[in-house]
Amino acid sequence: MGKNIKTKLMLSATPLKRLSPATATAVVGFAMLAATGTDPAQAVNLKTFNISGDFAPAALDGSVGLPVNLANAFFNGTYTVDVDQLPASSSFVDLKSWTVNLVKNNTVLRTLSNSLAGNTAYIQENILAFSDAGLLTKQNNNLYSLELDFDSNFTGMGSSNDGKLLDNSDLGSVKSSGLTAVTFVKSEPVPEPQTFAGIVVVTTIGLSLKRKQKA
Repeated sequence: MGKNIKTKLMLSATPLKRLSPATATAVVGFAMLAATGTDPAQAVNLKTFNISGDFAPAALDGSVGLPVNLANAFFNGTYTVDVDQLPASSSFVDLKSWTVNLVKNNTVLRTLSNSLAGNTAYIQENILAFSDAGLLTKQNNNLYSLELDFDSNFTGMGSSNDGKLLDNSDLGSVKSSGLTAVTFVKSEPVPEPQTFAGIVVVTTIGLSLKRKQKA
């Protein structure tokens, strides 16, 4: 094809519909194999993050199906990762759990979750990706990925205006392919339970002091 394909991503930065089925499968397959490498047993420091963002007003020209339907839509959800493995440098750090909903007009169009067969998610360098590669695993006819690009040394917290939803589900029976850009994304830690408790205590003390001052 005369171009170097960046296999570090779950789906190439070039819309996969422009690749041959064999090449596209090789790209995704390579990344999936890299993401499933085993690490030596070690203690983990799991932290859960909220993730949310917006899609562009229009999909890339020539797109059909899901990318088109996500115009002016948004996504939100949570994911959990071992933060001691971040930043991820050139390795893949698999997420421990995740649920991300792709929403348009209060209707969930698709869900990416570790509870659904064919789904995978990881952080690699500054990229946070949630994918359904069910077509490759023969779990379903899906092959799409939400890829979010943050600043370097990403450790789960940050915001960006860079990302995309890549779809190549037309490798199977589902006619959906193309790209929709992400115009904004934010990732931030879910407040710890003790944080909520602290807020309640401080608020209560503040109200009590105000009452005493008025008295």
